[in-house]
Amino acid sequence: MRQMTITEARINFLSLPEVVENEPLTIAKRGKPVMVTMGYEQYESLVETLDILSDQAFSLSLAKSIQQVKDGKIRSSADVRKRLGI
Repeated sequence: MRQMTITEARINFLSLPEVVENEPLTIAKRGKPVMVTMGYEQYESLVETLDILSDQAFSLSLAKSIQQVKDGKIRSSADVRKRLGI
């Protein structure tokens, strides 16, 4: 992740949207990270991901599905369509 000082961020404020277009930017004060800025699309994606993962039932189902894949318990799309009569 790219890093910039608060002073640099202030000086380059109007160009920050282009800077954070592809990756977040850490802003540091006296050498220590104090904030992160990111593009709006990244922010929306992050919020949506957090919302989904905060759903306990969904998270448990996802974890179970991941374990099934690791255990080799998978079906082809053709098999699924056949079982569903599609």
